[in-house]
Amino acid sequence: MNLVENIKLALASLKSNKMRAVLTMLGIIIGISSIIMITTLGNIMQKSITDTINSQGGSNLVGFQLSMKPDAARNYIMTEDFITEEMIENVKERFAEDIKAVSISTGSDRGTTRFRREDLDLVIYAVNSGYIYNNSYEMIAGRYITDKDVAKKLNVCVISDKQAEKLYGSVKGAIGQTLNIKMLGSSYDFTVVGIYEYKMTAMMSAMVNTMGEDWNNEVYIPYSTMDKIYNNMESSFYFYYIIVNDGIDPTSFSEEVTNYMNNRWYRNNDSVQIMYATMESQMEMINQVLGIVSMVIAIIAGVSLVVGGIGVMNIMLVSVTERTREIGVRKALGAPNSAIRSQFIIESIIICMIGGFIGILGGIMLGNIAGLIVGTVAPPSVGAMVLAVTFSMAIGVFFGYYPANRAAKLDPIEALRYE
Repeated sequence: MNLVENIKLALASLKSNKMRAVLTMLGIIIGISSIIMITTLGNIMQKSITDTINSQGGSNLVGFQLSMKPDAARNYIMTEDFITEEMIENVKERFAEDIKAVSISTGSDRGTTRFRREDLDLVIYAVNSGYIYNNSYEMIAGRYITDKDVAKKLNVCVISDKQAEKLYGSVKGAIGQTLNIKMLGSSYDFTVVGIYEYKMTAMMSAMVNTMGEDWNNEVYIPYSTMDKIYNNMESSFYFYYIIVNDGIDPTSFSEEVTNYMNNRWYRNNDSVQIMYATMESQMEMINQVLGIVSMVIAIIAGVSLVVGGIGVMNIMLVSVTERTREIGVRKALGAPNSAIRSQFIIESIIICMIGGFIGILGGIMLGNIAGLIVGTVAPPSVGAMVLAVTFSMAIGVFFGYYPANRAAKLDPIEALRYE
């Protein structure tokens, strides 16, 4: 009996016992679906994180922050240790040819603004002109925060198009208007100088879909103005970012700047130094974590494949018992053991392959549904699909061999007498 005939015989057997075949495949379907869905979700998360990083300057963005020395004399950072405006200006001059922009943020605070007898929540970010490179926002009217705004500590702000339309009726109509913000128990008037187009990230989109809200509350003001509100005499920073020009190696640049700052300003500091982090290194770390998590979950999902394989073996043993007389007739007519063995192994492989293909379709569908919820779509891993089909075939061979070998070893006379 050739391969085609064995496949036809296997399909006929499955057709005659549809419900049993479906239940047999269920473990394989669940296992394969889980693996494909997990790998698809991993791709979605990776794409979402990559998009977020790219919107914040991508691989050209490097960060510098204070860190404790390994042999620190103390375990805390003092105000005197902080990075000053003078230091940052010096770095900008020293590495002017390599730097596209310097991004500074001294943090954020919460506030409210009054609109039609309703208090709307706001998050006020204290930034400089280069902070625009830290997000994907595009200015659609007016301008962003400038160095002049920072130097003069002006009460100006940049708001989103959603805020402009809600508070002032239109984007253009918002420019030059006054935005009253209540924060720290007092009210402050800010002149709206720019409007940016608000774009939700994938995670924000998922939260909006879940919570049913779509009010963007981010307002940007000069960091020096925030310091003035807090009565800080001088601005100092725990960290800052640099966006390097295209063609500049971020790692080499970061090492050079770090060494320069440590040698110039922190050489004699007994506890604190400057350290750097590149977006590329952060992305590698995130990918490693995602890879480990996906692998662990995939291994857990793979257990269901083993359980499904045991179910296939159990059903094949039942099938051998039910078809004992058929096996006896075939052997009495001269069928060799190898032919009997091949018949049942192929039937086992067919069961697992059908279950595998159904599982792949189910995994792709569940992964796409998850992607639509999150707001980011990523294709399933082709390698995972190939591995899933190969693994399902291997399960068919492995768990089908014992029943097939048992059928091949049946004595034809005993098999013919079996009832």
